[in-house]
Amino acid sequence: MELSNILSEVLLSPTFIYIMIGTILGVIFGAIPGLTATLAVVILLPLTYGMEPLAGIATLLAAYIGGISGGVVAAILIGMPGTPSSVTTVFDGYPLAKKGFGPKALGMGAVSNLFGSLISLAFLIMLAPQLAKFALSFTPFEYTMVMIFAFVIVAGLTGDFFKSMIVTFFGLSIAAWGFDPINAAERNPLGLDFLSNGVPAIPAMIGLFVISRVFVELETDQSSPIIPKSKTNSVLPTLREIKESIGNFFRSGIIGTAIGILPGIGSSLATFVAYDQAKKASKKPETFGKGNIQGVVASETSNNAVIGGALIPLLALGIPGDGVTALLLGGLQMHGLQPGPLLFTNQPEFLTGLFVAFFVSVVIMFLFMVTIGARIFPFLLSTKKVYLLPIVLVMSIAGSYNIGFRIEDVWIMAIFGVIGYFMDKWKFSTLPLVITLLLGASFEKYIRNGLIQSGGDLTPFFTRPIALLFLVLTVLTLIFVLKPKKKLNINV
Repeated sequence: MELSNILSEVLLSPTFIYIMIGTILGVIFGAIPGLTATLAVVILLPLTYGMEPLAGIATLLAAYIGGISGGVVAAILIGMPGTPSSVTTVFDGYPLAKKGFGPKALGMGAVSNLFGSLISLAFLIMLAPQLAKFALSFTPFEYTMVMIFAFVIVAGLTGDFFKSMIVTFFGLSIAAWGFDPINAAERNPLGLDFLSNGVPAIPAMIGLFVISRVFVELETDQSSPIIPKSKTNSVLPTLREIKESIGNFFRSGIIGTAIGILPGIGSSLATFVAYDQAKKASKKPETFGKGNIQGVVASETSNNAVIGGALIPLLALGIPGDGVTALLLGGLQMHGLQPGPLLFTNQPEFLTGLFVAFFVSVVIMFLFMVTIGARIFPFLLSTKKVYLLPIVLVMSIAGSYNIGFRIEDVWIMAIFGVIGYFMDKWKFSTLPLVITLLLGASFEKYIRNGLIQSGGDLTPFFTRPIALLFLVLTVLTLIFVLKPKKKLNINV
C-alpha cells in the first residue's frame, strides 16, 4: 500500500475521529489525579473490538499519548502529578503557577510533550529492531543497578541527602509489604486487612501530593485562590525560549526514549534522570525547584519520549514495558496481530499507519493543550480555596477509589496524606518515598532473581559491563552530591 493510501486511511476516514476522541479523553484522564492513561486505555479497549485493526490500535495509542501528556495540568496547577510520570513537573511547574505563570508553564509543557513525542517517534521508526535487541540483553543484575542509580539520583535532588536516604529505606520497607514477588507469601507486618495486598502507589501519591497540600492550604486564608490569576495572556513560549531549550529537548528526549526501551522501568525513572541532568547542565542550578521553566521542559519532554521508547520492544519483540503497553499488546492480539519481527515483515502497512496515527495524535494533543487546556484549566483553578478545596478533596477520594474500586485505597490515601503533611512540617522530602513506592517492588524482584541466578554471588552486580557502568554513574553522582557546595533544596 502506498503512503498516500495510508495517509488517506488515517486522515480521511473515521480513524481520524477515533484518534481525536482517544487523545482528548486521554488528556482529560491524565489531568484528573487518579484517572491515569492506563484507565483511559482500559475503558476504550473493549470499544475497539469491532473496529478495523489500525483504527482500534490507533485509538488506544492516542489515549496513551493524551493520558501521559495530560498529567502536566494537575502537576503545574495544583502541585499534584496527574500521572506518576509528571512527578518532577511539580518541582518547577507549581511554583510558576503560584507566581501567576500557570498558562505559560502549561504552554511550555505542551511544547515539551510535542518535542519528546516526536523525538521518540523518530527513534521508533528508525531503530526499533536494533534498540530492542539491546534492551533484551538486560538481566536482573543490570536492572538492579539501574534502580540503585535512580534512588541515589532522587536523594541527591533534595537539600539533605542523608535525611532523604532515611526516607528511601523507609519507602523500600513499605514497598516490601504485600505478597512476596518470588513465592507469593503474604507479608503484612501490621496485620491490617487493607494492607494485605501491599501499598498501592497511586493512592499513596495522591495522599502525599494532594491531601497533604489540602491540609497545608487549610492553614492559610481561605478567601484566596490556590493559584493567582495569570499575569500573562501568553501561552506559547517565544522563539528565544524555544532556542534556549533546544539542548534540553534533545537531551531529555533521548533519555526518555532510552529508558522507555527498558521493560519494567517506565517513565518515572526517565523524568528523574532527565530532571537531574537538566539541573547539572544549567548555569543556575539553584533556581531549580523554585520555578525554572527548564525543569518543566526536562520532565515533560522525557515522559512523552518514553512512549515511543516503550513501543520499540512491544512492536519488535512483543515485550510490553509497562501496564499501558501490556494493554496495547492485548489490543493487538485481539485484532489478530502478533508483535515481533514478523510484524515488520508481514504488516508493514499497518506499522506505517500506526506511525502516522502516532504523529496525528501528538499534533491533536498539542493543539488541544495550547488552544483550550492552557487557558481554561488555570481559569478554573483561580477561584477561591473555600470553593475549590472541597472539589479537589472529592476528586482525590474518587480517583483513589476508582483505581481498584476499594475503600481500602481511600484509607491509604488518607494515611499518606497525614504522613506527607508531617514530612513537610519536619522538612523531609517526599520524593524518595514516591520513587520507592513506584519502583520498590520491582527492585526487590530484580535483586532477588539476580541472587538466585548467581547462587548468592554478588559479583555479577558489579562486574557485568552495563551493571558496572551504572555502578560508576552511581558513585559519580554520590561524589557530586556529597562534595561541599550549596545544595539544591526541593521539598515536595
